[in-house]
Amino acid sequence: MRFADPQACPQCRGAIAGQPACPHCGLDLTSLEVRQLWQVLLQADDLLARAARRPRAQVPHAPAQAAPVPPQAPPAPPTAAPHAPPAQQAAPVPPRQAPPQTPPPSFVPPTPASAPPQPGPVAPPQPGPAAPPHPGWTFPSMPAPPAPVRAPARERSWSVGTILLVLGAFGLVVAGLIFVTRSWEDIGLAGRTLILLGVTAVIGGLGVWVTRRPLRASAEAVWAVFLALLTLDFFAARHEGLVGLGSLDVAAGWVMWGMVAVVLSVGLSMWARPHLSVDLVVPAVAAGLAIAAAGAGAGAVGDDWDVAWRAVVALVVTGLLALWTRPAGSHVMTIVARVVVAAFYVVAYVASLVELAAHPSLDQAAAGGHGGPLLLMGLTSLAVAWLVPVVRIPAVALAVVAVSVLVVTPVLDAGPEEAAWSVVTLLAVVLAATASRGTGDWVRGARLGATPMVAAVGVVQLFLLGEALGTVGRVVDDPWRAAWDARLASVGGDHAAWAVPVVLAGLLVTTWFVLAWPELTSVRPWRSSVLGAALTLGVVTSVVALRLPVWGGVASLLAVAAVVAVLRLRGVWPVPTPVSLALVLFASALALASQGVSAVTWVAGGALLLGIAFVSAGEVLRLVHASAGTLLLVSGSAAVTALTDADDSAVPLVAVVVALALMAAVRLVVPEHPVAPAVEIAAGAALAVALVMPGSSGEIAVRWTIAGVGLIALSVTATSRRWLVWPGMSALVVAYVALIVDSGFSFVEAYTLPLGVAGLAAGVFAATKKPDTSTWAVLGPGLAVSLLPSVPQSLAAPTELRALLLGAGALAVLAIGIRLRWQAPFVAGTTILTLLVLFNIGPYANAAPRAVVIAAVSAVLLGVGITWEDRVRDGRRLVTYVRSMR
Repeated sequence: MRFADPQACPQCRGAIAGQPACPHCGLDLTSLEVRQLWQVLLQADDLLARAARRPRAQVPHAPAQAAPVPPQAPPAPPTAAPHAPPAQQAAPVPPRQAPPQTPPPSFVPPTPASAPPQPGPVAPPQPGPAAPPHPGWTFPSMPAPPAPVRAPARERSWSVGTILLVLGAFGLVVAGLIFVTRSWEDIGLAGRTLILLGVTAVIGGLGVWVTRRPLRASAEAVWAVFLALLTLDFFAARHEGLVGLGSLDVAAGWVMWGMVAVVLSVGLSMWARPHLSVDLVVPAVAAGLAIAAAGAGAGAVGDDWDVAWRAVVALVVTGLLALWTRPAGSHVMTIVARVVVAAFYVVAYVASLVELAAHPSLDQAAAGGHGGPLLLMGLTSLAVAWLVPVVRIPAVALAVVAVSVLVVTPVLDAGPEEAAWSVVTLLAVVLAATASRGTGDWVRGARLGATPMVAAVGVVQLFLLGEALGTVGRVVDDPWRAAWDARLASVGGDHAAWAVPVVLAGLLVTTWFVLAWPELTSVRPWRSSVLGAALTLGVVTSVVALRLPVWGGVASLLAVAAVVAVLRLRGVWPVPTPVSLALVLFASALALASQGVSAVTWVAGGALLLGIAFVSAGEVLRLVHASAGTLLLVSGSAAVTALTDADDSAVPLVAVVVALALMAAVRLVVPEHPVAPAVEIAAGAALAVALVMPGSSGEIAVRWTIAGVGLIALSVTATSRRWLVWPGMSALVVAYVALIVDSGFSFVEAYTLPLGVAGLAAGVFAATKKPDTSTWAVLGPGLAVSLLPSVPQSLAAPTELRALLLGAGALAVLAIGIRLRWQAPFVAGTTILTLLVLFNIGPYANAAPRAVVIAAVSAVLLGVGITWEDRVRDGRRLVTYVRSMR
């Protein structure tokens, strides 16, 4: 069979013969829909032809049954090629080929010679090639209609008619207002009544007529005018005292009119929907305005009430009227009503909070009724959450916040602050635990509402942390002034001891349950770190808030640090080791209040941190622990020495010895351990600080001598630290200089000559080991230190013993340079000898007559000028000779 039969009506399958409409069912065969249907039927025929050419799948034999002919082909999207003409039906259709659009047949009236149409249904065609189309059908060459059946949506625009409607409606409203305000008093009561009713009835009838047409834009404009006139009618009737409205005051009038307008808007929207097939916007906006007017009127009813109570009453009225809009089923009206109610809700909630803040005591909140508005707002929030699922989460959160504020505010007002801290902490624990499970909107709202209380717990801890840091700052500014058993002088004063454990436990429990919230799933991998940070914060603030003795507070911090480290290393609780580091550092700072406590604390804390560094994992953290532990251990050793009433010079000396011992221990015992370099660097820093501590020249010389000997010995014993010989030698040089200063020598050679000799010895050794190295690089520093410091005084007194010894030294250096062909000694000796000779003959030349001096200089110049070519040649030979030296 064929679906696209040009001789059969596509609806009733009755015979047609070129008529523009079916003679049986009256279907318009020239419409756009029928043309699109023709394309779909052609595609259906083509799909059937392609399916018939496919090989059959192996299926169980069953008696053949003729498929019934469907009365109407179901519409299908044009996914295959359209039906080909009868002469090309057998041709295979290539896959993935864009289907050609076959134009629908155009109906041409039959000629008189054509046969009359045959009424009745057409028998289904027999299998075989399709019959040619009826002679009355033609296929014009016209573009095919668009494939999608759905027409594109029209763009919304303001047409001229719409603009005229808006202007007309606005003009009628303005004219009515002018008439009422200017000419109303000149008309009698009967005339006023007739005018109001007549005009309103005419506009209402016009609205009914344009709605039934249906004319959407006209209906919007006319109904807007109708509702505006009704508003004028109502308040005019109230002003004239008609139908009993005169007894209503302004506020009650707004409430009543809001109720009436909401009912009218809902009824109008429900009645107009079947005629227009859409929801009118004007009734929705009118309903929103009516709800707002009724709410404002309800809030003004009780003039002597508090603002919060009046705001709550207005919210209740607006909420009830918003519920009245539900039968309308208008999406626009629902949105407008919710926006109005939300605005009144915000105003009522804020007014309730302000009311409670202005009367925070328990008597005023409970007996005085000032807490009632906020309680009603909490209940209203729950009702909103139950009725409006879209805002359920924030509504539940606001209800939780309202209850929390009602509980906390009287406690804050009554005091003391410890009681408020405890109530806030316990409330946060209850809310965090209650909302820790579940993913529904109610539970999510409870978690959102619990967030302010959780934040309040953090604020309490930050307040206590500020007191703790202030206490440490006071201790650091004036260290070692208190006895070991003196109580900590907290900047925050005394706090009730019973509240501190409550706050600490509440912090840890709240943190535990908050981390179980589903919204914080991404934080779960760092759960132990967060709990460790909370533990550190709570312990530090608790120790200072309790005002324990110095030794008690420090011992508590060290004990917690040790327990946390043991739990971490044994795998019981994977809390990060920086928790122990923070506790030890805070204990070390707090211990500065007492000298004895600080000495013990630094040694114990340093040993603990070094132990953690050596046995824990994590490259960066263990290096930090090792560095901090080394510095604390060196400082503790010096503090212990100071406790023994030893001489002040012994304190830095002990620090130097301990630092060298730590460097030697890690390099000789555990040289391959990852923390060994960190310990060496920290010990080196502590060694440098100990060396530069003030003292006499002799004390400084002893320190630097011990440091130099220790470093040189370590460079000899540790093959990987050969370079330490240079800092060791430098330390010995500094020690020598300090010793010379302490001995009281006044000549500069006592300081520089030994250093220069040592430099020359090292330079000669390097020159013999590396023959290719320039003598300026290996011998220059030693020559400079040995010779140059004596030059100024020797030139000032060229006949003194110093000048003679300097000349002898320069001559020896010159001889070595000539003998070994070393450039640096040759140039240095020649330069110094030349300066000494010139300064020695200078006094004699100055004493001789000027004529003799001028004659001698002129003779020399004359001789040089006569033999200039030879002197130039000799100069070049000299330069070449000097350059050839090493």
